[in-house]
This record gives sequence, C-alpha cells and structure tokens, in this order.
Amino acid sequence: MKKYLDKKKYSRLSMRGRRLLGDAKETTLEQVLDVFSAEHKPVNPTKRKNRPNFFPIPLLNAFAVKNFRATQSIPLAVTGRQLPLIYRLVSGLVSAPHCKTVLIFDTEGRFDVTRLCCGVDDIRHVYVQRPARRGITGSTNGPADPKRISPDQLRDQVAAAEQWIFYGKHNSGARELWGTVVIGAIGAGDIVAAWRGWLDVERANVPGFSIACSAEEAISDRQRRQEAVDAALWVASARWGSFTFTESFPHAPESHHSNAMTTGNS
Repeated sequence: MKKYLDKKKYSRLSMRGRRLLGDAKETTLEQVLDVFSAEHKPVNPTKRKNRPNFFPIPLLNAFAVKNFRATQSIPLAVTGRQLPLIYRLVSGLVSAPHCKTVLIFDTEGRFDVTRLCCGVDDIRHVYVQRPARRGITGSTNGPADPKRISPDQLRDQVAAAEQWIFYGKHNSGARELWGTVVIGAIGAGDIVAAWRGWLDVERANVPGFSIACSAEEAISDRQRRQEAVDAALWVASARWGSFTFTESFPHAPESHHSNAMTTGNS
C-alpha cells in the first residue's frame, strides 16, 4: 500500500515538473519562478475574492466566468496588444452608469492617460501608481534588477496603494474602488497585462495599399488610411471565442486628461 502511495505521489510530482518545463520552453526561468511564486503565495483571507470582477463588455464577462470555472483563476490576464483593451475598460468603469474608482499599477511606464475617453469629472477617479525601480530584487536569491519586480514586492506595493484608496485623503471617497490594473508584472491585480495571459489582443486587419497604387495616390490617400487605422477594431481572443472592440468608449463625453492622479517614480 505504501509503495502504491509513493508511486502516486511521484506521478503527481512528475506531472508538475513536466508542466514547469513546458512553460520554460517559451519563457525564461525567472518568469517561471515568478509564476510559481504568484500561484502559491498565501492570500489574505480578508482580501480573497470568490468570483471575477465585472467588466463593461458583456462578452468579456462571459469569458471571465468560463475561465474561472475552468482554472479557478480570477484575474483577467491579458497578453498581446494589451493597452487598447485596458483603455477601453478603464474608460467604461469610471464613466456612468458604473462610476467606479480604478487604480492603475504601472511597472513599465506605458500607461498613457491621454488615451482614456472619459469626462473631466470621471478621469479624476483614475489613479496611476508608478513604483520606483531602484533596488527591485530580480529573483529570490539574485542581484537587484531595475527592470523587474517580484510577485511578493508587487503584492506588498499594490496592497499599500489599495489601503491608501480605502483610507487616504483623495477626491474619490464617494466612489467604490472597482479594483486594480497591473501592467508589466504578475502576482496581484484584477486585470494583469503581462507576458502571460488567457486573453490575447491584436489589431484587426486593415486593408493595405493596392499593388498598382502609385506613390502620388498613396500620398493623397494617406489621411483616409490613417483615419481607417485609428478607427480599426481590435480583436480579443480566448479559448472560448473572440470579440471585437474599439479603444474609444462609446458615447463618451468630451475628455479632459490632465486630472488623472499619477504618483510614484518611473
């Protein structure tokens, strides 16, 4: 009986090892270690969520529920061309009828508040935190790496930022915090935009110039084509299907982008 249990335990460990090695084929060892740490870090019971957050795109809500049922993983993990979807979601969440507060934790300095389509009264409730990069540990036993943040460090900094939203002095006291968007790292967040994800975002195809098109025709048609590119749809794909969206939130009022709260150092 003991020999059977030992064999069963060895089989489980072998399967786990094969999965980690399979991930290592496509990623670096440090990234695999980050994933392992993020998946096995104990969660504060007071912060545990038992279902995915809602999104202002109905089909995305359906995908999030299906992913949760299949993997028991709650965050929306986005890969590919992530930012257009994030701009769309944040614009929708802080605008009516939802009127939420959103915390952006940007470890790469890529989030551009001027891309949001929100009214002046709504964009004040978008808080962008950019952590200082000096002294961030590259791995559990390695030297400091200015370009990376470990899952443990990310959890601590996100928790501190959320505590400030809950208890600090700011202009969003009358609004509910929807959640946190993390860009460029894994280990925390309701939306995670990093190198690994179950939802892939790419731009829909835009027809190119005709082969027979002359240089003069191409130049004269440049403005129209640029408008077509700007208005082009984006495609978000998951194992259950795909949907298209535009970066701009539909029917948004005229935007004013200078009032978003940005803190931290990049």
